[in-house]
Amino acid sequence: MKTILFTVFLFSIIFSLFSQTPTVEFITEPIDIMENYYDYMPGGYTTLPVQIEEDGGLYIVFHAREAATSTRRIYRSYIDEGGNIANISNIPMGDIHEGFAGIDIDLITGDPFVAWHVDIDPLSADLEVVMNYDLYHQGDPGLWTATFIVFDDETPSPNMPEDCFIWPEVHIGPSPLPDKRRVYVIGKNYTPSPISGNSCENVLIGYADFDVNDLNLQAELEFTYRTIELMDLWHNSQDAPRPNFSCSVSDDGKIALMGYISVYEGADYLAVFLNDNFGEGDFEYYSEEAHYNVWNPATGNPNELYFAPYLCNHQNSIFYDNNSKISFLGNMNLLIEPSSWYPDEKLMYTKVYTFDVTSHEFSFYDLYIEGANPADDIPMIPWDLDEDGIVDSVNANGDPVWVEGWPVYYPDTDVAYHENNFKITKNEENGWLAAVWNDGLKARLAEEGEPGYEDWLETPEIAICISADNGETWSQPIFLNANETPQLANMIPCYVYPGDKIEDLGDDHGKLHLFFLDDYSWGSFIQSIGENLGGMQKYCSIDIDFGDFTESPEVIIPSSQIELSNYPNPFNPSTTISFDLNTAMSENAELIIYNLKGQKVRDISPSLCHAEFIEVRGEVQVEWNGRDSNNKPVTSGIYFAKLKVGNQSVSRKMLLLK
Repeated sequence: MKTILFTVFLFSIIFSLFSQTPTVEFITEPIDIMENYYDYMPGGYTTLPVQIEEDGGLYIVFHAREAATSTRRIYRSYIDEGGNIANISNIPMGDIHEGFAGIDIDLITGDPFVAWHVDIDPLSADLEVVMNYDLYHQGDPGLWTATFIVFDDETPSPNMPEDCFIWPEVHIGPSPLPDKRRVYVIGKNYTPSPISGNSCENVLIGYADFDVNDLNLQAELEFTYRTIELMDLWHNSQDAPRPNFSCSVSDDGKIALMGYISVYEGADYLAVFLNDNFGEGDFEYYSEEAHYNVWNPATGNPNELYFAPYLCNHQNSIFYDNNSKISFLGNMNLLIEPSSWYPDEKLMYTKVYTFDVTSHEFSFYDLYIEGANPADDIPMIPWDLDEDGIVDSVNANGDPVWVEGWPVYYPDTDVAYHENNFKITKNEENGWLAAVWNDGLKARLAEEGEPGYEDWLETPEIAICISADNGETWSQPIFLNANETPQLANMIPCYVYPGDKIEDLGDDHGKLHLFFLDDYSWGSFIQSIGENLGGMQKYCSIDIDFGDFTESPEVIIPSSQIELSNYPNPFNPSTTISFDLNTAMSENAELIIYNLKGQKVRDISPSLCHAEFIEVRGEVQVEWNGRDSNNKPVTSGIYFAKLKVGNQSVSRKMLLLK
């Protein structure tokens, strides 16, 4: 490994590559829901616990401990359209350990259905999954029905009664029966493979049809159960892989499981199980190898390093764009062949993964940090952002400079598997998407003692990227944090969940609901990295201008025989740009500085400012002092000096480090 490891320069610049950051304002500033001493994944792993009613009110379901030594229970809160907490309650089942709820709202009645796992059977060591629903359609929230069992150790499955299906997701869609709706409950198998001993998490799907009469009667719904044969085979094999899936249901009868598959020996895969018949009949399986080789900038070897989805196993997925696409938010991590991770480096970058339902093709988008073409299905190269095959810059030791990423709120690499949390939501009518995660890069740099990041110690961020065109292009991230966002002052926001839809406010503005834990200590006590001080469950909403960002033009760099150079590079505060032209030609040359968004920073053409140029041994030289056309200092980052003479042009990549 020593032959390919090289120094990773601590380089943390927020790059604006081809898109801009949208404008955001708070609608409802963070309000307290309740204190929670169970400071880990309160809204579940692969679910969206915030569900929006048509009138703008919303339900939130989560698990919590009210005190340091109390039992973990499930709580349900209703918040009205004005951002006021109307009620909050737990389920009256006694002092029983509960957790990891899923929720969805029936669009016809507005009634929310909630399922969670719990140990209610003293004769069984396994957990059960139970459900109830709120009779919202009868006029007021809070009319919850009695609880009934959905999964237990008698539910049919390939390895019953040893199987234990928990962590339920709840989804509601159309039914093949007239005037009915269908609710799905999807559980993952907690029991490891009986053959390999590996965790495989094959799924159990229960579905039940209902109408408003069933709800008025407070009926215990009759479920039909099924599994997916291929996943059952994986579970009962020696080479059982690890699926990292979430479920989504469309409004035209499709149900899908999408995510990535971790293979213990071999390459990982992007994968989808898709059923277009209301969950009945076959699930078609589609997969594509997710192993992207990249060249090692230290050796030039093209087969030593690779990117793959990694540590993004807590993600939801959604149908969108008229049910033609399925996407989830995740990441790619840089790894070393054959399958080892850089455990001590910040080399993890967010991506949006997409499956085209019609063509059955997979794709991904470089969300943050973007590459030269973030939608080209080629991973962003952190040492070659313009993807010209040349290292962008080197440090004083001659080592490549890498842009870093750490989209996990806590800096310890040992807990990244547990602490990652990636969520995506939509507004179907407008083609809006929002990707939401907790970013911990600045907090990790602070913990590592990086100069300039002292104020970011124990300060994670809420990161939000948006799309206004069904994911064809994405904005730069909105970052909300205690240092720069007054509404989050003195908070440690973690485990952030968006609402299941973005509300249309008119004039290209959308309302995004956010639910998160403001932890009272740095790190999860439940994961043995924080103190048992609890935290406060918070709700807020923000107004995002979806018309406020546009894709910026890429700088086109045609090939040319003109030689252009600069020294020093990297530079601070100035650099000398040199090119070899005779005086007559230099009089007609254009030399313009661009940033990575393709925006003109400064025009220093010889015809406009002769005084800045000198000629040395046949070379024209000009000093750029790192200032824009308004004589204001520019920020650290990559810039291009573009020289154009007649029909020829050439560009030089320059790195300003402050």
